[in-house]
Amino acid sequence: MTKIVEHSQGIYRIDWDVEREVVLAEPFFSYVVHDAVAAAGRAERLPELLRRWSVFLHDGFDTFGECWGWGTPVHAWSATPTKDLVWYVLGVTPAEPGYGTVRVAPRPGAIERVTGAVPTPHGLVRVKVENNQVRVDSPVPVRFVSLNGDESAASAGHSEFTL
Repeated sequence: MTKIVEHSQGIYRIDWDVEREVVLAEPFFSYVVHDAVAAAGRAERLPELLRRWSVFLHDGFDTFGECWGWGTPVHAWSATPTKDLVWYVLGVTPAEPGYGTVRVAPRPGAIERVTGAVPTPHGLVRVKVENNQVRVDSPVPVRFVSLNGDESAASAGHSEFTL
């Protein structure tokens, strides 16, 4: 009741642990929260946050819903996990326009193994992360970013890095 009264008076207090907790947004707006988590250097938290979408996989549905707990079941705007798995967990983004060079900065968090292929104008960039080792097959040069922020470069083709 105190919170309701304060809000009616224009008083808003942060009532969560800003160092450890992430604010829950509806599926549509979650991409903004997740991008903020990554920008704050905490992308390794995203696999844990993405588990929230499993609530949509029930009663035969295989799509993402409009809102948590209500609404219709087919909404592309709720597809935050798709982008997050590519950009942050697998860590594949363009390092320059048109993917002339690819940036690979995996942040798998608690996931022990992750593998994926990302389409680019030059072909598929394939990444496999397992046991702190990262294998990349890329049609373009690679800029790899390790967990501690160290960057290294590799030519197009097959490369291996330590996470």
